Parts: sequence; C-alpha cells; structure tokens
Amino acid sequence: MTMKKILVPAIILLLVLGWGNIIGGNARERKKYNEHMSNAKSFDEKEIYIDALDQYKKALEFTKDKLPVEEAILDDYLNLKKYKEFEKQGSMILENYNYPKEITKKIVDYYMERKQSANALKVVNAYLERQPNDDNFLELQGKLRGVYTEIYFAGASIDEFYNGFYVFTNNDKKGLMKSDGSEKIKSQYDEILPYGKEPNYAAVCKDGEWYYIEKNGYKKLLPEFKVDLLGVFGNKLAPYKTGEKYSYIDEFAKKATELTYDFAGGFANKRAAVKKDGKWAIIKNDFSQVTDFIYDDVITDDFGFATSQNVYIAKLDGKYHIFDLDGNMIGSEGFDDAKAFVSDDTAAVKINNKWCFANKNGEIELMTEYKNAKSFSNGFAAVYDGKNWGYINKKATVVIDLEFSEAGCFNSIGVAAVKKGTWKFIKLVE
Repeated sequence: MTMKKILVPAIILLLVLGWGNIIGGNARERKKYNEHMSNAKSFDEKEIYIDALDQYKKALEFTKDKLPVEEAILDDYLNLKKYKEFEKQGSMILENYNYPKEITKKIVDYYMERKQSANALKVVNAYLERQPNDDNFLELQGKLRGVYTEIYFAGASIDEFYNGFYVFTNNDKKGLMKSDGSEKIKSQYDEILPYGKEPNYAAVCKDGEWYYIEKNGYKKLLPEFKVDLLGVFGNKLAPYKTGEKYSYIDEFAKKATELTYDFAGGFANKRAAVKKDGKWAIIKNDFSQVTDFIYDDVITDDFGFATSQNVYIAKLDGKYHIFDLDGNMIGSEGFDDAKAFVSDDTAAVKINNKWCFANKNGEIELMTEYKNAKSFSNGFAAVYDGKNWGYINKKATVVIDLEFSEAGCFNSIGVAAVKKGTWKFIKLVE
C-alpha cells in the first residue's frame, strides 16, 4: 500500500472526528444555554429575579447571540430596582449594539418615568444621529425638548433678551439680569437698556439724566449736550433723542452726524432703520442711504434693531417683504404683518389673518391657526390662541402648553421669560 493510499483515509478520519467534536461541542453549548434560559424564565415567572439574573449571566457564556440575554438582564435589573446597574447595562447595550430601537425606547421610558428628561433627551439625540428619519423618535425629541425647569425670579417684570441680558423691573426701578436669574446690574435706574456691541456699554437714566455705564456698572460715558433718550450701541454708534428728533452719537458720545430723523434705530451689520416725514429708509453706518425713504414701516426688535440677522422686513406698497442688506427684495411673497427675525430660524408673519413662519428666502415653512405668534428661536416659537401663550416646534406640535399670559423668545442657551401670575424664567432641558 502506498503512502498516499494510507494518508487519504487517515485525513478523512481526522476531519470526521474533528467535525464530530465541533458538532458535539455546539450541541453541548446549546444544551447548556437552553437549560440556563429555561431556568431563568422559570425564575422570572415566579418573580425570583435575583436567581433569574444569575441564570441569564451563565447563559451568556454559551451563546454568540448575546443581545436577547443582555436585554433580559436589563429587565431584571429594573425588576430588582437596581437602578445604577440598569443604567450601566443600558449604556453598554446602546454602545455595543448601536442603539437597537426597542431597547433604546425602553431606556428612554425609564428616564422619563423617573423625570430625568435631560438624560432621556440625550439618549433620543444619540439614536437620531444613527437613525435621523425615525418619525417616532423625532416626535419624542420635540416633546422632550419642550421640558423645562423654572428659574426663580423675584421682580415685577422681565423684558426681552439682548446681548446676554434681560432688562427687569423691581420696585419700579430697572436693572439687568443674566439668563441664570442672577443680577448683573441691580434695579436702581428709571430706565436701562442692555449692553450694546462696539462698545459694550449700557444706556441708563437716573434722576432725569441719561448716560452709559460700563460692565461693572460704573458711569462711563455721557453726552455734553441734552438728550431725552439714549439707545443701544452697535457698530460704534448709538441713537439718541432730543426733543422730537433722533440722531446718532459715536463711541465717545460726540455727535456723529448733523442729520436728524423722526426715529432712528440701532446699527447692526452696518445698517439701521430710520424714519422721516412718515416714511422709512435703511442707512449705512457712514449715514449714506441704502434705500430712499420708501417704506411705510420697517420691523424692529424691542431695542430698535432691524438688521441684526442680515436681513430686514419692511412694508412696501401695502405688504411686508423681506429684503437683504442692500435693499433687494427676497422672494415675492407679501405679508399682512410680521415680527422681526431673532435668529437664523424663521420669522412670524401674517397672511390672510393667519400667522405662519417664513425663512430668510421669503418662503413659508409652516402655517398655523394661532391668533398671534413670535419668531422661532432655538427651535421653538411662542404662539397665542386668544387666551394664553405657549410654544410649538417646527412641526407645529405644542411642546410647552399654552398656559402663560406672556411668553418671550428662547435665547441661544434655551432660556425664555414667561408670565403666569408672576414673571419667571424657564430653561429647556439640554
């Protein structure tokens, strides 16, 4: 017999024995797995979760398909109220198995039931990074983003936000407050406006005298001529009013021009809105005109700025339109009324007695049936149903109930001033 004829049967025999061992090994592992799983489920039925947990952990050693077992362990941690272990197990599953939908929802529900909305939102956001078109989770994200905490406020009223600060009133005096509710400038002035940009001074009025204070509240700048009103600085210029006329001062409180207007707004992006003889125009910061006095109205925010968001809204031939900084009309849609853009989000505009929301291209993105609305900021818009204010998201879903008598826009860090009996701040979960 040749060596070749001897080797071939020997190799075949080894292969058969090898596969037999593998098959036998797999069968033994499968048997062990089934035994532990059967024991675990039996313990679960009897609510003996501690022993079920032990059996599930042993079953993990005999299977490659570990996710169903890991989920069972997760459930029993919750059954045993071992919350730290549940959270640790849940995090492991999400990271190792790329956020399986049903388990992700289970963990989100756990956080929501425990009123840990911030943690729930983090999980939802992480899931949507992987599955951005999941409508159920997108809706859940919108609702969770509408969860807020309250920030204590003891004053009488709060005005809108600008450049990091709110104007607040307490005991008939005004001051400046940060978004966390802490006072920056105590309520001691008859009037105060937020800190401007270029330079960073705030206009105040005390005992009939207008002047500017610096960041620590010390008197810094005052005109050498009589003024009845000072405005917010922008682009190193600020409007002022003497008698019935407005004009501008520079960063040294000197008259910046001899031109006067019936109204002068603040400069932003080197543009400002001014009014003369019943008509409005847009001017540059060298006081040359971008447009003639052709508009019936220009929309400004609470502090007189029209161009903070690189566009402006003005009324021309009976309709409001959006214009770029050079006075070119954007889009052809005309509106019956409008609110200023307060961010890169859409602005509230009114068409045929309905408030809707237009983007900076002049396109309507969302229609609503509300009686009033404010522009979108930080993903939400304040809306009014004729009785109360609340907030909607970009899908017009109410995310904060209509329960306030007043509601301001959310700032960039998710804080808004609202009134429900008294004024307070609300802060969105992060």
